[in-house]
Amino acid sequence: MVLRYTHIQLIRLAGLIIWLSLSIPLILHYETLTQPFVVYGLAHISFGLVFWLATLNFKNSRYNTSGWLAVVLMVLFVLVINYITDSATGIFYALIISVLLPWLFPVGLSLFVLATYNLLIGIQFGYIGAELNNPTFQYVLFFVYLGVSVFSFIISLTAFKQQHDKEQLRLLNTELKATQVLLADSSRINERLRISRELHDLVGHHLTALTLNLEAASHLTEGKPQNYVKKSQSIARLLLADVREVVGQFRQSGTLNLGQAIDELLTDLPGLKVQKEIPDELLVEDPRLAQTILRCTQELITNTLKHAKANHLWVKLSSSDEYLILSVRDDGLGLGDKQFGNGLKGIQERVAIMNGRFEINNQKGAHVQLTFPI
Repeated sequence: MVLRYTHIQLIRLAGLIIWLSLSIPLILHYETLTQPFVVYGLAHISFGLVFWLATLNFKNSRYNTSGWLAVVLMVLFVLVINYITDSATGIFYALIISVLLPWLFPVGLSLFVLATYNLLIGIQFGYIGAELNNPTFQYVLFFVYLGVSVFSFIISLTAFKQQHDKEQLRLLNTELKATQVLLADSSRINERLRISRELHDLVGHHLTALTLNLEAASHLTEGKPQNYVKKSQSIARLLLADVREVVGQFRQSGTLNLGQAIDELLTDLPGLKVQKEIPDELLVEDPRLAQTILRCTQELITNTLKHAKANHLWVKLSSSDEYLILSVRDDGLGLGDKQFGNGLKGIQERVAIMNGRFEINNQKGAHVQLTFPI
């Protein structure tokens, strides 16, 4: 069995290993419960706890107050540990922060935070390490740490970019599969229509002409030959009726399996737990309607992944004799007081073109319901 880990899981594992390794000097250097030992121990445990909570859900802490709070607390704990130990011990904790930054903030903001807390640590280095005969060594150590800190940040940023690109690729792959289902159905329908036209235009016309000629021949013959002509005329009429029935069936079977297409679209969405109520076969005769519903579903899923910061997504597709209803709901942030973006405006326009109805509810996440007349 091959174990597969996501980038986020590996980041958490690496941070946990570093934190556990830093527990060893805490135990070795302090043998009694002195006040410095208690403060050091509390700062160490608190740092690990904040790191663990901050990495529980990067998606919900990104650009959020919880992300800022986590970084501020962790930097504070680093400064406390440096002060209590009167050494540069805290810089090893700060490496964990460098790894964490790309997952919490945009690149520009991450660099600002990185420079700020490294500046604070650099200033603090002027007041610690009094036992060293050569204080300059502290600054040499700081710049070595600074280089390692930037290197760790770049490695983590690369991992974040790879994770983001991987999620985008998975999303595009699901969209491609859904479009492929509709394309295959459309190709099948077009082929059936082509065959029905060929049968109608070629075989049907020739059989009609044959029937008329046999009708004329029946009036020009007598006796036994006339019986054979009439029998041939009867067979030609039956064959013409069969051809017309086949042509009618081919034309009536032009349906698209919208249920399968949307089911493909909801497969393996990154970072979302999907609960779906999609019929195995929900056939739609109008290709424009099927394409509209598919594109609206894609846009709603994309909005959820990019903006909602949701953990769950509920999708329901149902139909009645008069309407086809698509319901998409998430447990994210919702729109709040924000205006519709281009995505939702585009959905409104698509629905209006099909004479449908667009409804949205922002309580406890976003809930969009699209109703289309059949």
